[in-house]
Order: sequence, then structure tokens, then C-alpha cells
Amino acid sequence: MSMRAVPVRLYTKVSSLEPVEWSWVVDQLRAAPVYWVSGDSGGHPHPRPVWGVWHDDALWLSIGSPQLRAASTAGAAMTVHLESGTEPIIVEGRIDIADHDQSAPIAVYDAKYKWTYDAAEYGPLLRMPPATIFAWQTTGFAGRDSFQAVGKWIDDH
Repeated sequence: MSMRAVPVRLYTKVSSLEPVEWSWVVDQLRAAPVYWVSGDSGGHPHPRPVWGVWHDDALWLSIGSPQLRAASTAGAAMTVHLESGTEPIIVEGRIDIADHDQSAPIAVYDAKYKWTYDAAEYGPLLRMPPATIFAWQTTGFAGRDSFQAVGKWIDDH
């Protein structure tokens, strides 16, 4: 996967602000204690906080909610964001349920949460490679005068 930075539009024009550093985005995705996941569960959006990891340029998510798990079929669109409202990271992508070796992401997951993930009991981690990632940093609550840096990346394949 290769993410490519693209211009960010704020309100009606392309931003002239400093770009958010990609390394900062990756650090935040790796360190996040929870990921807020929203998928189409057949009528009403179903956002839920879940555990997961950023590994090999994709999110690997532990989806326990029956409605969200049922909606997480191959190719299903999903949006994931981190908790911050002043330094948000928003990841958009589609669920990839191809047969991936889960041993490495589960090892990262277990180390992160000091847990032993049992795929037989909880189901496999769902892999979501990003199609688009947005991030920004502000000096306070979001608003046109508080933005300090912005970034947008798209999958380049």
C-alpha cells in the first residue's frame, strides 16, 4: 500500500496550512487505545468503540457488536476515527476478509492490550486497509481560525 498526500480543502478553498506529518498519523494510529468504528448496519449508523491495531498499513479491528459484525462483509464501507476532536484522524476504507495470516496482527494486539486474543471465540480480526485518511491539528476546538496543520492521504493503487 502506498498512501499519497493530496491537497486538503477547508471550507471552500485549498488549505495553505502546514501539512500534518505522516509519521505523526502512524504513531497516533498505533497508540490509539480504541478506534471508533462506524459501518452501515442496515438502516441506522452503528458507531462503536473497539480495540484494534495498526499493522502492515491497515487497521485490524476486533468487532464484537453483532450488528456491526454482520455489516462487516467483504467490501463493506467503514469509517474509523480516533477519539480526539482537536487532533482527529479519520480513516475510510473497505473491509478485506481475504484469507490473511492473522498471527502477526494478533501478536501486536496481545502486546498492546496485555491480552490473549482467541479468534475461535471472538472471530477473526477484521482488516481494513485505508482508502483515505484525513488528519488535522488545532489549537482548540475545530474552527477555521484554530487549524494549525492538515493532511489528507489516498491509497495510490
